[in-house]
Amino acid sequence: MEHELRSFFRRLINLREGSEEKHVIIENVKDDADFSSARFWTLVFAIGIASVGLNINSTPVIIGAMLISPLMGPIVSMGMALSIYDWGLMRRSFRNLLTLTAISIFVSALYFSLSPITNAQSELLARTQPTIFDVLIAVFGGLAGFIGISRAKHGNVIPGVAIATALMPPLCTVGYGIGTWQPQFIYGAFYLYLINSIFICLSALLVAKYMKLPKREYPEEARRKRVNRVITAIIIVIVTPAIYTAYTFVGQNNFNLHADDFISEVFEEQGYVVVYKNVDYSRLEPKIELAFLSQQFSDEQIAGFENRLADFDLAGTKLLIRQNGFSLSEEEWQAVLEDVRGGEDTIEALEARLEGQRLQFESPARLLEEAKAINPKVANIAIGNLVYGATGEEVMGVEKIALVYSATNTEALSGDEAETIERWLGTRTEDGSFITYFIPEPVVLGIATSTPPLDESEQ
Repeated sequence: MEHELRSFFRRLINLREGSEEKHVIIENVKDDADFSSARFWTLVFAIGIASVGLNINSTPVIIGAMLISPLMGPIVSMGMALSIYDWGLMRRSFRNLLTLTAISIFVSALYFSLSPITNAQSELLARTQPTIFDVLIAVFGGLAGFIGISRAKHGNVIPGVAIATALMPPLCTVGYGIGTWQPQFIYGAFYLYLINSIFICLSALLVAKYMKLPKREYPEEARRKRVNRVITAIIIVIVTPAIYTAYTFVGQNNFNLHADDFISEVFEEQGYVVVYKNVDYSRLEPKIELAFLSQQFSDEQIAGFENRLADFDLAGTKLLIRQNGFSLSEEEWQAVLEDVRGGEDTIEALEARLEGQRLQFESPARLLEEAKAINPKVANIAIGNLVYGATGEEVMGVEKIALVYSATNTEALSGDEAETIERWLGTRTEDGSFITYFIPEPVVLGIATSTPPLDESEQ
């Protein structure tokens, strides 16, 4: 029984078992690396499909492009060439890879320069910040890819590797950055492409060495060590930024989770309606910015909220609360309305914004500025509601009173000027129920005229 188990596990980990003849593997890999008219047009069409998929943010379309892309061939061939020291194959594969890469970038840049859709969708943005996790995907994909190539029946290994390692979308993202003149898309996407290409190549090298493919030549020890040093240097240069990016990514992910818990427990569960939030992660000064429908918080309340940050592992985070949600910009309000889920939420947000704009529209400070522009004699304006002692309620139809003050008694408004201000006030506030009093009283031909008091019917 023990012997059978050892035999089973030995067969299980032996990659050489069931593989093609070694010379067949080499010929298959060389054939995949060769450049031909068929591969050229296949690449062009694959780029077109991937570019359209990225442009319309369609994941299935992008997957289809990755399946038919011929970019894997030269990369795997380079890894095998390093393993068997076939420098001629190495140069040819590298030259073909550069050609395919240049064609991919050119065609995708041409497409995006002509496309009417220029905004970056999530599929494009996902290819701009590679991390160490992308390195691991490329390593595992390269290992699986060469194992699949070494089998007589590839099965679904090669298509799966093509999807997982995703060589085509990063190149098309580079083309998007060039075609739309947005350099920030070029660097991250091309770095992701380099990660995938280099680590697929190195993974193929490892599997090819393990399978003991016959070497084309046996270099001297000094040259072999020099090649190994170059490979090690490339790994360090490529991996180091990816590790830092992954560290930042993990920190940002944890910060976002803690921030969501903080907002949910401290605000939303207490009945406060958050209409805007901006969670900005930074190692030096992380920030949480919030705005609410109508809540006004005192300094003591805000200090209490800030003290709660430490309970959610958010010590050192700056909490910025916009005391009036209607101070949001048009773009921020658009984002708010896109985020609301149900019809009731949409109506509530719109009504709140409308009410805020109405209050701002009828602000005495704003009315005073406009009135001064009409007549510099106006010194102040007061707006209030009429509440009668007999009923303790506002009278329907005659609800508001406006007091308009002149600068001094010697600069009282004339009757015509007062009438102009009164007409402007009714039109400006779209409310004809205002009763307007002028202090001091308007003057007509040197005679002061008082505004008539309310008659009994109005009372």
